[in-house]
Parts: sequence; C-alpha cells; structure tokens
Amino acid sequence: MSSNMPKMCLSLMPENKAQLTKGLKECLEADLVEIRLDLMPDLELESWVRKCKKPMIATLRSKNEGGHWNGTAKNRLEILQAAADAEVAYIDVEFQHAKTLLKQLKRTEKTRIVLSRHTEERNPEELRKMMFEMQQVPADVYKLIFSAQSLHDSRNALTLIEEAKAKGLTFVIHAMEVPGQVSRILGALAGNAWTYVSREEAEETAGGQLSLHDARHYFNLHQKKVGETRILGLVGDPLHQSKGWRIHNRLFQAVQQQQPGALKEEYLYCNFPTGNPEEFWKDWSGQLHGLSITIPHKESMLRFADEQAPEVRISGVCNTLVRTANGWRAHNTDLLAIEGLLRPIRESIRNGGMVIGTGATARSAIAALKRLEVTPIFVVGRNEERGRILSSLFGVDFLHEDEVHYARAMVVIQTTPVGMVPRIEEYPVGTSMFRKGRVVMDVVYNPAETRFLKIARGRQCEIINGVEMFLNQAARQFELFTGVTLQGDLVRQVWEEVG
Repeated sequence: MSSNMPKMCLSLMPENKAQLTKGLKECLEADLVEIRLDLMPDLELESWVRKCKKPMIATLRSKNEGGHWNGTAKNRLEILQAAADAEVAYIDVEFQHAKTLLKQLKRTEKTRIVLSRHTEERNPEELRKMMFEMQQVPADVYKLIFSAQSLHDSRNALTLIEEAKAKGLTFVIHAMEVPGQVSRILGALAGNAWTYVSREEAEETAGGQLSLHDARHYFNLHQKKVGETRILGLVGDPLHQSKGWRIHNRLFQAVQQQQPGALKEEYLYCNFPTGNPEEFWKDWSGQLHGLSITIPHKESMLRFADEQAPEVRISGVCNTLVRTANGWRAHNTDLLAIEGLLRPIRESIRNGGMVIGTGATARSAIAALKRLEVTPIFVVGRNEERGRILSSLFGVDFLHEDEVHYARAMVVIQTTPVGMVPRIEEYPVGTSMFRKGRVVMDVVYNPAETRFLKIARGRQCEIINGVEMFLNQAARQFELFTGVTLQGDLVRQVWEEVG
C-alpha cells in the first residue's frame, strides 16, 4: 500500500481466546491490529504475534483514560515488557506513565512506541500544550484523543492534525463520540498514521469508531489519496436515520466500475451532525465541495448561497449546496424529485392537491404542485403560524388538522416524519381523503411503505413511496456534485445493495 493512502487499524478488546481467534481471522482487510489487553492482561502474546498476519499494537488502557485496566505500576511494566519480548510492532504507552516506564522497558528495534494521551479536555490551547508536553518524550507515534461534544471539536482535531503535520510528527489525533466521527474519517485523509476501526459497529472499543466494513466498503478509505479527495456530506440534526452516506459513497464506486474515467476526482461523503448552521459554515465550508441539507436547516442554510437555482427561488428552500467557480450555488432536488414523479400523471391531479405538514419539504411540495398547475392547493398542519405563512407566501389555503374534510384534492403529499422508524404504526391526518384513483405520496422512506400508504393502498389509491423520491433526488444530487449523469437504474441497484 502506498504511504499516501490512509491505513486502518482493527482494534480488538477480547475477553477470551476464542474472541481473539475470531477477530484475527477477520483482520485481513486491516493494515494493523491493536490488541487491547485491558480484559486479558496475562495474554501470552508471542504465539499471537505469529498468528497475526498484520503488524500488532499492544495496548493496556487505564480506567482513568477510558479503558478497563486498574493494576499497579509493577503489573503495567510486566505486561508491557511481555509485549516487548514478543516483539509486537508497537506498544501503546500512556503519557502519564511514560517517563518512568520507558526507562525500564527493554525492547528491540522491532518494537516502536505509540505515546498516547486520552482526555476530556476540548480547549484547543490546552490540547496544544498537551501535544507540546508529549513531544518532550521521544516516541515513534504521538496519539492525542479527546472527547467531542459538538462538530466544532472535530474541526479543532483537524487543525491540530495540520499543526502536527507541519512539525514533521507521526501522529494519530482525533475526537471521540458521534460528533467526533468525522475527525476519524477526515483525519485519515489529513495525515493520521492510521484510523482505529472495529470489527462491527456493536464492538467499537471507543465512541464514534467506524467498523472495518464501513471504512473499506462504504467510505473506501483505503483507496483515497491523502489531500486529494473532494469532501461532500449531509448536514442536519439528527442524522442517525440517514442512508445518504451509504448511497453516495457506494455510487462513487459503482460509477468508477461501470463508467471508467467518468469521475475526474476522488470523492468522499460523510455526515455532519449539527444544530448550529452558523458555526458549521464557519468551521467547514472551506473544506467542502458540496452538501446535502436536511432538517432543520433547509431554509436557514440558504443564506450561505451566492447563487440560487430557479427551483430554490420559487420554494425558498435548498437541500443541496455545490461549490462553483462563482461561489456556492443552492439547489432543491426535493422539489425536482416531487415534480418529476408527478409530471407523468399531471392531467389526473390538476383538480386539487393537499400537502400535509408546514416544514421545508412542504414548501417544496407546494412549489412542485404550482409548477404542475394543480389548483386549488391546501396545506394541512398543526403549526398555525407556519401554515399561515405558507398560505400567504404561496397563495394556498391553510387548514387545521380537524378541517381536512374541507379540502378538495386528487393528490395528497405527506411531508412530515410521522410514521418513520421506529414509530411505524403512527400516521398523520388525511386518510379520510383517500378514494379510488387518487394519488398519495409519502416522503418517509424508512419504512418504504408507511402505515399512511398502506391505508391508501387498501382504498385503491395510486401510491408513491418515499424511496422513489429519495432515489430521484439522490440521482440529481449526484449529478450536481460530480457532473456525471447516472446510467440506467444505478441508484436503485445501490439502494437495494445497502438495504
């Protein structure tokens, strides 16, 4: 593997030899293997080093640094000395014990030192002081890990990486927990010596850790060149339900296989979970090529655009931002997807439409119906203030939820999250409108057929599920991000692959 390609270290924390044996069998796609000795400090490493097909890191993590081990200084030296005698590739030594331990530890040149420090501190200046203190102790790799409370902490981690790189250090620096995950992903591209990954999501040895499968088969990290990858992502809060990162990253791979040479750049797509759009834009806009935008930011992120596509101007909503030669251009592929799905049947739906919800997607649905010349249009929702705003802005009728029976609609578009996993038995108002031949669309895609749509199907309505909308808008986003038009039904194929 080229030194310019990110490396992955599979982190294992076995409780018994059977677990370790299983873990080592599954390490072939990793570049290194870390054995956490916290729960098995007496493990005889010599035979395991021979069995392991990859360079091994021996780590004994103390409880006060987020681990599980709580022994004496004498025990620590004995355990790590056994690792040195087994000639593991690296020994992880905690900075708090390093000055004493490294004087006593006997090792050959085959075994190098990872000097590590885990902290709850997030202040960048304090973290810089920690890095400076660590550099006073000779080591082969400097590892500084801190907990993240927000996406801003991940940005600070990348700044620290840039500074360590400028000093010529070999390092692993990242933030932990979900807000810190992006620092693991982008840190791999920024120069970290390796990225720690787990066997599976449920077996992570630290918060926010990627699984080896996701790192290789979705993010495709092992084939990304350090410093030469365009970063895309999804911004919103919450993002745990999103499948976009799986779809887009898999599409990059599929296009490279089916349309060789079509992609002129390397791309990587990841999640940016944040409730603070201003801080996010200040921290990250300079690093990004494009963004997908979801709730609650489809309206608020529009102020960062230098240009607006026509469908954005009519809806007042954007779900896509793309960097261009003239700055950031806003698009609304939700509107285009809804319009595209309904256009083939526009003659049968022109005599009235009803939109359930008053959020950003409702704006897109109303604008799409107006472009299709559907009249009248009714908006139904609980939030009277937002409903009245939409009524005034678009010249449509607002109805409270208990006034649905006043609507006249051949097409009903459900734009709220009601019915989404895990609350799949719930459904919004509007089912009283269902009649044979009417069209019912639900933007929820998980599950593919909501309770709302099941009721519509039972009453012989024509249904359009959220998967169709998601695939349609994702294909349009992909083209905006890359300039490549997807061939055939590639988005659907990838959707089915990722489940």
